[in-house]
Amino acid sequence: MKRIVTSLAFLMLGWMAVWASDVLLLTDTTVLNAPVTDSVTMRLDSIAMNLDSVNHQGKDYWKRVIFRHGWSINDTSIVYPKVLDFGVKTYRWLNHALNYYDTAYVVNPGKGRKKFKVMLKNSNWLDFYSGHLGKWETPVQLNSDVTSLFGFHISGMGLSFTYMINARDLLAGKFIRNRRLQFSFTTSRIFIEGYYRKNDQSTVHLHRLGNWQGSEIFSGLKREGYGLDAYYIFNHTHYSQAAAYCFSKFQKRSAGSLMAGIYLSHQDVVMDMSTLEPELKRYLPNQVTDYRFRYRDFGFMIGYGYSWVFHHGWLYNITVVPSIGYRHSFPNSIEGKKSLLSTNLNGRMALVRTAGNFFYALTFNHEGHWYTSTNHSFYNSYSNLDLTAGFRF
Repeated sequence: MKRIVTSLAFLMLGWMAVWASDVLLLTDTTVLNAPVTDSVTMRLDSIAMNLDSVNHQGKDYWKRVIFRHGWSINDTSIVYPKVLDFGVKTYRWLNHALNYYDTAYVVNPGKGRKKFKVMLKNSNWLDFYSGHLGKWETPVQLNSDVTSLFGFHISGMGLSFTYMINARDLLAGKFIRNRRLQFSFTTSRIFIEGYYRKNDQSTVHLHRLGNWQGSEIFSGLKREGYGLDAYYIFNHTHYSQAAAYCFSKFQKRSAGSLMAGIYLSHQDVVMDMSTLEPELKRYLPNQVTDYRFRYRDFGFMIGYGYSWVFHHGWLYNITVVPSIGYRHSFPNSIEGKKSLLSTNLNGRMALVRTAGNFFYALTFNHEGHWYTSTNHSFYNSYSNLDLTAGFRF
């Protein structure tokens, strides 16, 4: 009996020891986990406070994010106000729709995403005039002096600024009489270009008039022209017009594309032959001294452009876009008010070298307008040669 009581006592002590250890373990575990729970709670409270702060800050918060971390229009983590958010999303959609390229053919140039370009430019242009007067019987041919401009161009974020000086006129101490304004808009699908050019009593060289040939200074010519060209690039995923002429893309592989669009043009060329020497006037048909070709065109243009990547970093492009349409001559033109066939020509070439963020280019552009009727044929053209060295940053 004594042994049984002793055994029961030991069992009771063992059970109490196990119970005490479980209580101690539970107590220790609770003590150890208490700070962790408090830490998580504090962090959740902090996040909630920050979210409340963002909501209270409203329109000011997204500005601070941009100033602190930089801005990219493709950053979808920035929450804009409703009106601004609509504009940003619209831009992203248009940019994707109009500027999509197959990256196996066309990519962004340079190292990293560059937003700005600065360029040094030398631009040289020449006006050329040729045709037949008086029922196509009297050939005539003239050309202007070469106008040479030097300057710089900086662009970025959709804006650009160009400053050019006429070096030839400055060296000769003359006033600049030639004015030229030009703008262009380029995407992967669409190319739009507008221009305005005016020469006030510019000096040209007469090389042929009837049976006479030579070189004579002629100061009786004035010219004014303006217009707008817009065409669609069909193979826009593989071919980039901007790679050859805007330097905003890099053509990796050779590709070409058909182009088609519309054009509007106004031309006004005045030749006052009364300023010629008497011995030259006798070559004029019927002694007529006043010739004015003033007309307005609109019609369709279709052509082809091809970019040849003949070595890594080297690109040669040639683009030819003839046009045909309706021509309306004005009452004070040589033949008065008249409806005629419009035939014009646009052509350009480019040789581009890209090395990292640096680029160098030689580009040529020719724009010609051909006036034809039963009495006269007159082709006036503008040719431009540009040398460019630039850097992206």
